[in-house]
Amino acid sequence: MEVAQMIAADRTSRSYQSSSMIKSLFEVKQHDSEDSPAPAWALQDCTHVREVVHRTTGMLRRLVTIRKPRGAEGQERLRAAVTKLKALRCDGISRILEVFEDCRSLSLVTEHCSGGTVYDRILGSHYFAEQETAVLIRHILQALAHLHNNGLSHGHPTPDSFRFQSDSTHASLKLVDFGLELKVNRWDARSCGKGSRDRRRTTCIHFFETCRLVFCAPEVVQPLQEQYGKRMQQRPEPSPVNVDNLDGDLLSEVIDTHLDGAEELNTHQSFEAADAWGVGAIAFLLLCGYPPFFAPCRYAILSRIDKTDYAFDPPFWSKISEEAKDFVQQCLRGPAEERLPVEEALNHPWIHSLADTSPSGSMLSSFALNLRRFYRTSIIESFAANNLAAKLDHVAMTEMFARCSEVDLTRSGFFTATDLRQVLTALGYNETAEAIAMCFSRTLRHPGESYIDYGALMDAIRARRERLLEDTLWECFQGFTEDECQGSRDGQMPISKLADFLQDSEVQQALLHDGIQDCSAFAEEAQRHAAECAGSGGPSPEVDFIEIASEVIQHLPPVPTTPGSH
Repeated sequence: MEVAQMIAADRTSRSYQSSSMIKSLFEVKQHDSEDSPAPAWALQDCTHVREVVHRTTGMLRRLVTIRKPRGAEGQERLRAAVTKLKALRCDGISRILEVFEDCRSLSLVTEHCSGGTVYDRILGSHYFAEQETAVLIRHILQALAHLHNNGLSHGHPTPDSFRFQSDSTHASLKLVDFGLELKVNRWDARSCGKGSRDRRRTTCIHFFETCRLVFCAPEVVQPLQEQYGKRMQQRPEPSPVNVDNLDGDLLSEVIDTHLDGAEELNTHQSFEAADAWGVGAIAFLLLCGYPPFFAPCRYAILSRIDKTDYAFDPPFWSKISEEAKDFVQQCLRGPAEERLPVEEALNHPWIHSLADTSPSGSMLSSFALNLRRFYRTSIIESFAANNLAAKLDHVAMTEMFARCSEVDLTRSGFFTATDLRQVLTALGYNETAEAIAMCFSRTLRHPGESYIDYGALMDAIRARRERLLEDTLWECFQGFTEDECQGSRDGQMPISKLADFLQDSEVQQALLHDGIQDCSAFAEEAQRHAAECAGSGGPSPEVDFIEIASEVIQHLPPVPTTPGSH
């Protein structure tokens, strides 16, 4: 690590180097999307997280690309947050070794933590006790407390936010996801203004996967609650559904309650409180094997979070200490100001004594069964979204949603993973269906079904498709502006050239792929809109690539994601 930092320091004295240097300095490893969804990578968003090998040292690193928000203010906030993160020195937080920047994104090269996730470590062991949960939660609290002490916060910690540094038994558990995607999404929202369209260039993938959404604090998901509540007003009443839930009916029934939106809270303090909530939800999961607000569909999850609707269901909590339950209760309080702060949580009796009052011995066998099923569902969600985003165009996505709706006879908005495999096979995506099947037969063998909210899955695919579209537009932009003065370097293009760029054959092919049919009309409208926004920008006003990408994404036709909307 020290050698890598010395090499970076010798190369440049600037804080952020050009992103164009990444490929010359690192070899980017490619994942075969047709392979079995190995847990090591299936859970990460493969549109912005990569494994890379340093060409000089041969060291394996993690490359995370963060899209910049619109507007100078949001971009400066992102740079300031990354600068603070880069300066951190904590055993529980992955080190940022190098930072690269271009006109549309920041790329962070961090330590590669090869020891796997919390799920991998627990499910690979034959013995897991409450005391071990307390140890893991203390490590998580220490990492988050270090963030808070340095004026930082995460906002949405999940078990996937952490990795063990190595396979060693006593390896450090490190925070590898810094919550930047959520913050960029909020900064982008503010820069859009009240009169802008709902869709934004930056998205928070965690909002579109139910197995990550369950760890979100109420104040973090409020914007999604407001948006989804409006959509659900148009939804037909579902038929009664008899769901084969987790062991002991752990999944809630679908709740048809309208969610009232509330004013967005986006202060540093609110994100600190959201971190406390996330810790409580993670602790709940690591004590019984299922998260506190799990349900078969996103709508029910949001409703349960909004109502702080969880319970210590017997028999799964029968061997759990009262101190552990008290810790969870103090973290999972609806009002943010009433939650146990992360710093104080380290002094809670359950954490301070590492659960020495808890019953001895391994937890109930149902703990591993529940955790295995939840983990399998999360792998299927992420793998299917990553894999299908590279395969589906707008027409195919619409057709897939129509097929899903046909299979969902009860109009509940969710079905089984077996149903998903059948839909994919019928549409010709046999490799993806077979890879999902391997989750059942090889990777995580366990009886019972996983339930998939196919509307949330379509949203996750769409969000990834938008990122892939922007990547394509950026490649075309660089080629188009090669002969223009510094265009591909600073991301600026004369507005007079915008229509020509959008009518380039490769650009038009990409736009048609994602559903923009009349590319010529769109190009003319975009140039006119850019000129109006530029106003008195001088004799040769320019438009930024981020604005171009935002305009394209805002004009993409919607993909139906609510039963009855196709």
